[in-house]
Amino acid sequence: MIKEEYRVACEKLDAAAALLRKSGIDAWLILNREASDPSLPLLIGTTSIHEAAVFLMPDGRHLILASESDRGNFDNSGLFAEVIPYGHNFEAALAALIARIAPRRLALNYSLHDHLCDGLTVGQYEILSRAIGAERLAAIETSSEPMLKEIRSIKTPAELARIRQAIAYTQDIFEEVAAQARCGMTERELGELFVAGMKKRGVVNGHEHPFDPPLVCIVRAGLAHRKPGDTAIVPGDIVIMDMCVKYRDYCSDIARTMYFLRPGETRAPADVQHAFDTAIGAITASIDCIAAGKRGHEVDAAGRRAIEAGGYPTIRHSVGHQVGRQCHDGGTRLGPPAKADTDGIVQVGEVYAIEPTVIQDGGLPCMLVEENVVITPEGPELLSKRQLALVAIPC
Repeated sequence: MIKEEYRVACEKLDAAAALLRKSGIDAWLILNREASDPSLPLLIGTTSIHEAAVFLMPDGRHLILASESDRGNFDNSGLFAEVIPYGHNFEAALAALIARIAPRRLALNYSLHDHLCDGLTVGQYEILSRAIGAERLAAIETSSEPMLKEIRSIKTPAELARIRQAIAYTQDIFEEVAAQARCGMTERELGELFVAGMKKRGVVNGHEHPFDPPLVCIVRAGLAHRKPGDTAIVPGDIVIMDMCVKYRDYCSDIARTMYFLRPGETRAPADVQHAFDTAIGAITASIDCIAAGKRGHEVDAAGRRAIEAGGYPTIRHSVGHQVGRQCHDGGTRLGPPAKADTDGIVQVGEVYAIEPTVIQDGGLPCMLVEENVVITPEGPELLSKRQLALVAIPC
């Protein structure tokens, strides 16, 4: 019986076996040492310290060649039909196991375009080449990239449940922060309020360090991917928070915008409100467009047109991207038709962050609101509760 902690891995391995059968591939080999391959936590819920060789098989009877030190970890997972220990000669054990499997087509984790599919190192490839012979390897190898992209992109029920919870925590924390936000507070102080909310709920940041603050930008101080600074909020400021919370390895990616009222104001001035309304309209246009079968650049074009129709410069980044184990989770991207990933097809089960943004230079109003959706057979389902009104905070 599969333990709950390996539920996602079990679902992913079922998907891998189905894709192997569909692709006519006899085995998918993942070589790893010291967590070198980023696909292992996704596919098997853990990694190895020493050299390991994971063989994913189309019949679902997966194998792993592991050191004695790592063996117990894989035995306990219940994911493998066989956990095969090796002694001092990993290369010889690898050669013997490949000879036993005798694959005619062997998938390997390499990619020219996607770092999340490019886990096979040059050194490991050399070991494999020596183990089975360079000519033999060249004759049977193929990239696992199409399978790995699909497995990462299409969320299983267990993955989606974790993403929903991450989003719920993110929204709750933002509401707490907005209730405490005041003029005179610095970007850094707002960020620390968010960190306090994460710690209270036992969740972490989805970026570099567990308790890094989110992106907190007073627009006057510059809208960019940067850490919160010591600029203090003054009346008339627009403040953007771009927040990524990770719950049980799965992320949210939500942005919200606040306006700090000047004395005598009861609402934001017209130029600020127009920028906000344009961003919201662009999100609506993007969500109305996105559906299974659409190409990434088609959705990008819908959001981009709405921003430009509002009289603002075109978006500097993509309209959206996938969300999962990482804030930017690879696969099809909702961007202009300049790269292969924006020509990808949107599929049922994928989760996207939608973020068409009003960006202007010279201190003019900028607006970033970001929502998360999952693609269903009926169309996009909102996972986040949309921000439809500018949060106005009196000073």
